[in-house]
Amino acid sequence: MRLQSLAVLLLISTLSQPVFARNISNEQAEAASARDAVGDAMSRLSDIQQKIKSQEALVAQEQQRLNQYQADKVQIEKELESKKAIFEQKSKVLDDAWKQRSDY
Repeated sequence: MRLQSLAVLLLISTLSQPVFARNISNEQAEAASARDAVGDAMSRLSDIQQKIKSQEALVAQEQQRLNQYQADKVQIEKELESKKAIFEQKSKVLDDAWKQRSDY
């Protein structure tokens, strides 16, 4: 009888052990893996944000250069029209001079 009582007590103590005795290594590994995945995603996000910032700065710089080229083009086109007008005027004067010379 004493052996049965001891066995029952042992069985009761085994069944009534707290939940803390449960193996949680899988949960720990999964949580660590999830934490690492979050860290990796945050790192990739930071990297891409930096690339975006750098690219935006480059685009702004190139836009400024494009604006300057466009302004230069407008100025050069005005100069070209002015020089064409002068050339046409000088060519007419030369043509008239040749015509007068041949009339003599």
